[in-house]
Amino acid sequence: MAEMYTREITAAPEKLIQNGKPVFGTFDTLPKELDIKGVTAPYGGVPYPPILSRLRIRARAVYIFSVGDYMGLVQFFDNKILNMAEFALWNTRRGTKYVYRKFLGVRRKMIPTKLDAGRCSTRTPGRKIRFSWNHKSGRILIAVKVRGLSHRPEIKIFSEGNFGGAASKEIVSVKPAPTSRRCSASWYASLPIKTKIEAAGVEKFEADNVEGNSLLFVNRAYYKFVTRGESLMASGLMDGKRISLRFSTTSLDAPNTDKYNDNVLFVDGAFTPMPPVCITHHFGIAKDWVLQDYENMVDLSFVPQNSYSRKANFIAVNASYDTVFGFLNGSVADSDGNKIELKDFPAVALRNRIRL
Repeated sequence: MAEMYTREITAAPEKLIQNGKPVFGTFDTLPKELDIKGVTAPYGGVPYPPILSRLRIRARAVYIFSVGDYMGLVQFFDNKILNMAEFALWNTRRGTKYVYRKFLGVRRKMIPTKLDAGRCSTRTPGRKIRFSWNHKSGRILIAVKVRGLSHRPEIKIFSEGNFGGAASKEIVSVKPAPTSRRCSASWYASLPIKTKIEAAGVEKFEADNVEGNSLLFVNRAYYKFVTRGESLMASGLMDGKRISLRFSTTSLDAPNTDKYNDNVLFVDGAFTPMPPVCITHHFGIAKDWVLQDYENMVDLSFVPQNSYSRKANFIAVNASYDTVFGFLNGSVADSDGNKIELKDFPAVALRNRIRL
């Protein structure tokens, strides 16, 4: 049997930046903070003031969950000047989607760096979106209350996950972005959840204490002037297994993607580092996507069902985001060589471009 792809997995250092240099690797324990400040001369060796380097650090938190016939997406964008919170809910059976977003003003730190406990939230009337985590209590909480309009319902969601369950797993990855002078740090958490959903207005539905699965992705990175990326995330139940995965290709990828990348697979709490993949959609993002690798571990097709786009321009920041809901079909292999077949598995594809 051919040897399976793998990456070295070690315990996390106390700090991700030591003596002005990033500590690269994949870690199965958590550092105290997902903090990448303090890198010495991250841009071309030019020693300009550290405050200017910090302004180039961008953060993003993405949380997806799948319960019953619904897939939810909560996103927070920390772009220093242009911040945004977004919630989307997709009915996988009927194909309907509802999107709610709120552009926020300047915030010093919208996405916390501490991993022991933290919270991302917006308290604007009609757009209350919050998720928080606390490792001491072992819980992650999602609370959403968004006001309806004539074309979309009022939705209330409360979801609770458990970090300490047997099917839960967390890792941290730090990679060059794309040079070793700069870095991109990511925190992943795959965990079971119980969710309550209520909707009233143009569409009415209710689900109480429904079991499902979720995947959290939080990233901080030193961005280039123009940064592009595509990713695909999925989390749910398939044949009695709790499966979460994420694949991506970005302009911040390290030159040696075999050694450093952000591709992961979680199955019932077991983590498998995945090889670099090629993501293609030759006929546009609204048509089929294909994900394949060179290790025979990833052979997937993503069939879009619903999508939306948004663009934002503010002072020196220009950003565009595309979000596509759809189904995954094909197979992935874990570190033991077991093939996991996916059929009509709910997933979300994200494409973004940010110009500073």
